[in-house]
Amino acid sequence: MREHRIEVELQTAGRSFITKIAPDETTCTLRYNAPSTAYLTVKDSHPAVPELLADGVRAAVWMVTVEDNAPVQTTRLLEGVVGDLSGEGPYGTVTIPVIDDFAWFSQILGWQNPGAAITAQVDEYARYSGPSETRALAAIAANATRLGLPWTIAASAGRGTSGTTELRMHPLADRILPALTADRLQLTIERNASTDLWEVAVRAGTAYTRPLTPQSGVLAGWKWRRARPTMTRAVIGGAGQGEEREFALVINPTRETALQRIIEGFDDSRMAEAGANLVPYGQATLADAAAKAGVEATLRETSWFRFPTAYGIGTKVTIQAGAMTAEDVISEIGITHTADAGFVVVPKVGLAVDDPQVRLTEFVGSLATSVRNLERR
Repeated sequence: MREHRIEVELQTAGRSFITKIAPDETTCTLRYNAPSTAYLTVKDSHPAVPELLADGVRAAVWMVTVEDNAPVQTTRLLEGVVGDLSGEGPYGTVTIPVIDDFAWFSQILGWQNPGAAITAQVDEYARYSGPSETRALAAIAANATRLGLPWTIAASAGRGTSGTTELRMHPLADRILPALTADRLQLTIERNASTDLWEVAVRAGTAYTRPLTPQSGVLAGWKWRRARPTMTRAVIGGAGQGEEREFALVINPTRETALQRIIEGFDDSRMAEAGANLVPYGQATLADAAAKAGVEATLRETSWFRFPTAYGIGTKVTIQAGAMTAEDVISEIGITHTADAGFVVVPKVGLAVDDPQVRLTEFVGSLATSVRNLERR
């Protein structure tokens, strides 16, 4: 027999141990390249409530698995700062929100010159070039060093699409996450309890090799969408004003041949340096205007498809439904634990399928020509 429970370790702002609690109810959502959250419910008479009133208090949320004739397994779900507490009656409960440390990436600004004082921020932008992983880690490292944060930054493996990331007091998450997500690379930050250092890294995710189908019992529901290309030629406006402004034209002839049509668009890249090559900006604009496709699916757990042994956040899976074949990542895992429903885990696949203007997954496979061919794989 297998049983699960949620165990929470409370810590001071300085990460000293306070106590452990077992919430009466838990709603936890793990997210891909976004802060994971947990909402824990306890009675207002719980002895830990006064401890939670201190600003900066932290919590680490764990899933504990107990199975007959097997060692107890613990899985870290998230760890971070406890948010705004709230209580309600008449039954006297307190809700404890926990926001994963991933939110830290939205609370740090990318300075134009991280190595200079605030009075010496004379550079127009901080520019990081190379693959998306390299750019992200370089920007994080520069600003973590500026702040003296207790972070260790992993070396880049050079994965992702080449480009340029420009920062001018933008939150790091705003500038580095879109490129990583488009390349299906996962940014992670986890505190090492032994060293009390936060380890920052980028992961590509492992692949779950067995296709997920309605017939398997795993694929509960799905939707997919394909958006048409929106631009074949990009006019890039670079540095300068009025008559002195620099312009460049970048054309995708293959797309124009396929569409038998010219579609122009304009991209304001005035942040580029004077005299800079504007072609890469145009190429990035046209890449974003390419045909897009996305899939979003809700899954069911089975005896062979369970968290965390079979999958986790960022695991790559293949969805097969009818004539559609698509590859994407586990982007969200909902975990609830209540007295009535017990322990329920609901994973989801895909990102932002509803809006064709949002940059959707680039890992969608081609539509199969025959359901019969699909079923023979």
